[in-house]
Amino acid sequence: MMKKIVTMLAVVAMVCVSSMAFAVDVNVGGDGSGLEPRVGARSISHAVDVTVGGSVDIRSRNFRDLDLNKNAGDGQVDTQERVRLDVNVKAGDVKGKITIENDWDTLGRFETVQGTTTVATGATNTTTGAVSTGKASRLGVREAWMLFRVPNMPFAIKGGHMFLQLGNGWWFRSNKYGSDAWVAISELDKLHLALFDVKVSEGVTSRSDDIDAYGIVATLQATETMKFGVDLTMANDRKNGLGFGGASTKETQAQNLGLNFNGKAGPVDLKAEIDVQMGKAKGNDAKFKGNQIVVQGGVQLEPVTINFTVARGSGAKTTDTDYKEMITFLDADPHYTLLYEYKIGNPSCASPSNPTGLNTGFCNTTALSGGAMFAATKNLSIGGDLWILQATEKVADVTSTTGGTTNELGMEVDVKINWKLYDNLTWNWTLGYLDPGKGLGKDPATGAQGVLSMKF
Repeated sequence: MMKKIVTMLAVVAMVCVSSMAFAVDVNVGGDGSGLEPRVGARSISHAVDVTVGGSVDIRSRNFRDLDLNKNAGDGQVDTQERVRLDVNVKAGDVKGKITIENDWDTLGRFETVQGTTTVATGATNTTTGAVSTGKASRLGVREAWMLFRVPNMPFAIKGGHMFLQLGNGWWFRSNKYGSDAWVAISELDKLHLALFDVKVSEGVTSRSDDIDAYGIVATLQATETMKFGVDLTMANDRKNGLGFGGASTKETQAQNLGLNFNGKAGPVDLKAEIDVQMGKAKGNDAKFKGNQIVVQGGVQLEPVTINFTVARGSGAKTTDTDYKEMITFLDADPHYTLLYEYKIGNPSCASPSNPTGLNTGFCNTTALSGGAMFAATKNLSIGGDLWILQATEKVADVTSTTGGTTNELGMEVDVKINWKLYDNLTWNWTLGYLDPGKGLGKDPATGAQGVLSMKF
């Protein structure tokens, strides 16, 4: 595995030596900030510039009682490694990127002991065989896209496998594994526009049974410190691949209208997002009626930064025939809590396509948090967040033997330690403690996750 990476680096490095740099004039939100188009003046240089980067990350994890039952003896304790390799290409009005990675291989998982055994034979021990290494970890494509300005036209096109995020990323975010998509972008003074087509799923290639999402994004830079955005997405699940409504539903058409704001209100940095869902599942005629609002803020009081979150995502009652819960499509990274949303999940938001209810954002969740980060030194910050969690619509009381319902999901405390050892080396830790409410379980869950990351 390492030999292949070294060989690839050597080939790309030789290309870099023979290339010339130039100024690129098109940039489309590839940093995970969303679909934010920027088109500038036409470049007159056509030299090719190739740059290589990446990272090596080592993640240590220790999670306990994730089923919120201390008697089950469950846990997740391991150390994992991830390698990412980025190749960026610029040539005139054309830009491209390829990122490959092995996504968190558990150390020791592929190292096998073949034939190395110690067998007791009477009073003696006999050792046979030798230690050998198992198969190398697999690499996969994380990004592979091209971006170019259409000649003599005021817009650019981006196509391929890319990171996408709508608004502030609370209903659609694919910044971990990316999405297959086409994006057309343009800039009209302070108004940024984008049209996108996301291929969510490809069924039988000879049939029209895919899941596609189409939409439009508009962002207005109202002032230097205020930006407003709106996005409208229309999703078409032609054969009900997501499973909403069961076997009787043949096709699902749903829409999401999102409004977002990013700016300052005095000393407070504010981010807000509102989403409203519409459409229906054809067959049982159930309608999508989910909604959510998420407000986040931060205040810089050097050396302390104070932050807060107020959020409410709709849920469904057991008697509802419509889909009143907020349906989200978020990636598998942590979004706000280390335990509740990232590792445990909300059982009331489980679906055929997500039976665990993990990574569902604020679906059927009303959350209030406050926290702070203290810059102890130039390279070390320590802080934490307190989360109060309630079910928007009541869920089953899992602690009762006689049934009943409750809004209580619990409280979670997450402690964060961010340590910059060198310019390209960081070691960041998150420690979590979840005291569950009656709607989740009986016993607390704990977790610790640290990532040592070297970037090059």
